[in-house]
Order: sequence, then structure tokens, then C-alpha cells
Amino acid sequence: MAHIQKIILLVLVVPLALFPGGLIFYVLLFEEPKFETAMWIPIGMSILGVCSFIFHFKSKGFYKLLKENVDLPKVEPVFWILHIAFGIIYIILSLYAVYLMYAFPTKKSTLVLLVFIIPMLVAGAWTVFEAFYLNKLIQNHKFANRHSEIDDIKGDVGE
Repeated sequence: MAHIQKIILLVLVVPLALFPGGLIFYVLLFEEPKFETAMWIPIGMSILGVCSFIFHFKSKGFYKLLKENVDLPKVEPVFWILHIAFGIIYIILSLYAVYLMYAFPTKKSTLVLLVFIIPMLVAGAWTVFEAFYLNKLIQNHKFANRHSEIDDIKGDVGE
């Protein structure tokens, strides 16, 4: 089940990561060839999305900690921070979009809510919660390993 969750998150992160940068690329290529300062925001979102993808790829082995006594995979702290930032950015963006939708209502508000805003909110929240869940899983794994090492030193083998 955990591997399915990781695959779903990887599939969700790819379009969320590539869409903002791709949109800026399209605008610069076909619409207006002038780069503006505000264009750094979507580019930053794409960079965070790529880092989140790398985080998911590197942390896919963490779910094996539930079943086996394996060594911890190494994921650099910067990827943890950027992954959580990616999720928070999409939570904030979706909440801001809801605010704009209710401040300036249109006929297509419900469609926009269902197609864009809710998936962004779910993906953002899911990535943040998953990072904290993995952190808790790592802490439990370290705690269990410490106690098994102490038991090995004492001579208790869990009989």
C-alpha cells in the first residue's frame, strides 16, 4: 500500500512541477519575449517540484522500514525542506485561488474548483503530511534499532 502511495505522489508531482515552468516557457516563447520579475515565482515552483520529485525518488525505500530491519536510505536535509516547501506553496496557492474564486465569482467557478484547486490542495497537503509521516517512521526505526542493539549488548535475544 505504501509503494502505491509513493507512485501516486510521484505521478502527481510531475505535472505540478512542470506546469508552472512550462507555462512561463510558453509565455516567453510565443506570447511576450520579455522576462518579468514575477515570472520567478512559477520558475521557483517548478524548481521546488523537481526537488520534491527527487525527494520522492530517494525516499521510496523508507517504506521498507515498516517490514524489514534495513539501513536507512540517505536523503539530504535540503530535499526534506524543499519538499515540504513545495507542499506548502501548493496549499497556499490553492487557498488563494479559492479566495479569488469567491471574491470574483464566475459561472465556471465550480469547474475550476473541482478540476484545479481541490487536486492542488490535496497534493500539497499529501506531500507535507507524507514528509512528516516518513520522519516519524525514521524516528521509530532508529528507536527500535537502538533498543535491539542494547538488547544485543545485554544478551537478551527477545525470547
